[in-house]
Amino acid sequence: MNKRVFWSISLLALALCLSLPAMAQTTFFNDLGPTGNVYQCCTGWTISGTGSIGFSFTAANEFTSLASGSVSQIDLGVGYVSGFLNQFYAAVYTVGADGLPGTEIWSQSDLTSNQQFGGCCGLVTLTGISGLTLSAGQSYFVVLGPEDINNNAYLAWNLNSTGATGIDLFSRDGGQTWTSNGEQTIGAFDILGGSTGTTVPEPSSLLLLGSGLVGAFSTLRRRMVR
Repeated sequence: MNKRVFWSISLLALALCLSLPAMAQTTFFNDLGPTGNVYQCCTGWTISGTGSIGFSFTAANEFTSLASGSVSQIDLGVGYVSGFLNQFYAAVYTVGADGLPGTEIWSQSDLTSNQQFGGCCGLVTLTGISGLTLSAGQSYFVVLGPEDINNNAYLAWNLNSTGATGIDLFSRDGGQTWTSNGEQTIGAFDILGGSTGTTVPEPSSLLLLGSGLVGAFSTLRRRMVR
């Protein structure tokens, strides 16, 4: 094999490798800040049962998915209030025609936080998620609430520190009815997984591919502040 053919085939192989879809984890949504400022330490939306502060609060924040694919991990900036039940559930809902949570498409219960509210920056990390598929450009709600509206759970969904906003809702009856606060700073979280889309090759990869081919073939609400 002469040198010209050798280098042409080498360029072709390199171009094909660079043109393959990336296997890196896909970010569907992320409003977490950098290390040391992952979220606002002392302000958040209340997650509570009536046994803690006399009111039950379930929080719902809207987000828009940046990609299409299957979710495998969710990280939540949730802190517990010492002396109360440290337990909550998380769910993802579609957005109904009325702009409120519509159909539940995923949920997980028996969640707890290792981060006390008022500090930073522990996350509740959920892995091994299956059966949750999101579509690029589609809006959804992340819903966090007490597992029993009459228990004494008391936690806070810390507000993000990156300035991300969205529709914020709360419910006092476990999600049967919702009250809207309109556009607000939303809670801190990210949603990660694998994309079903393909990666567009970079211009340099396309150039190498062409070279190889030519060479080879030619409110009371619940905002908590501490």
